[in-house]
Amino acid sequence: MNTSARIDGHHGTTGPGGAAGGPGEGYQFGLGVFETVAVRQGRAVMLERHIERLHRGCRAIGVPDPDDTFLRERIDRQLHRLNKQAPGLWASCALKIIASDGELTLTQRPNPYDGWADDRTLKLGWCRAWRNERSPLTFHKTLNQGDNILETRQAKALGLDGAVFVNTRGEICETTNANLFLVRGGVIHTPAGECGLLPGTVRQWVCERRTVAEGRIMVTASHEDAGRRDPFDVGRWDEVFATNALMGVRPVCRIGGAEMPVGPVTRHLMQEYAELLRQYY
Repeated sequence: MNTSARIDGHHGTTGPGGAAGGPGEGYQFGLGVFETVAVRQGRAVMLERHIERLHRGCRAIGVPDPDDTFLRERIDRQLHRLNKQAPGLWASCALKIIASDGELTLTQRPNPYDGWADDRTLKLGWCRAWRNERSPLTFHKTLNQGDNILETRQAKALGLDGAVFVNTRGEICETTNANLFLVRGGVIHTPAGECGLLPGTVRQWVCERRTVAEGRIMVTASHEDAGRRDPFDVGRWDEVFATNALMGVRPVCRIGGAEMPVGPVTRHLMQEYAELLRQYY
């Protein structure tokens, strides 16, 4: 049920890239952008934020930017098709929108967090790779996802949910698939964009609803030591939570060897996000 169409409105017939010889440069080398949108009862959650970020990413890396009306029509048709052919996915799924090589491709899959209990927490490790805070690809949701995929596989092999990236300066950035927030004394802190991270849609939502201190959050040991001893000073923080478009707000109970409780700030934000999702039912 995946669909592809030229951004100029003509339907693609040869798959991603549109050329008879196979995928174009964008799909071959990761020069494309995408958005992963949660769908609830046939409605795309925070769609405006996702569309805005897609356009911003296309402009940043020189990918043909889909016309806004054309993009919305494609999304509407895809959701209508799901309602008729796959009502389970229409009720809840992850809708992926890809723009590359002058084509717009839409796919869908089950939301991997649908089966999670409400009190499920995240256990995270530390990434072996550094996040490059100087690369323009770091700040946009591009098809260049190799580091994230490899680090996620390594984390899951260790029984974890993901891992935390540190940049070349030794500053915390984000997890392999989510933004990170740390709370101390009731004040919410999060790594600044300049540290090297993708500004997520739910991150933006949190920052609009709360006063959030954005800054550089250093680990307490050099990143080279992260594999030998835990660099995270848990005593500095009362609670930690992570956000992304598919899971919403989730408490983090462990980073490396450091454990932390689920706190009131995280619980309240989880409740508020659950109330937001109920508007889509």
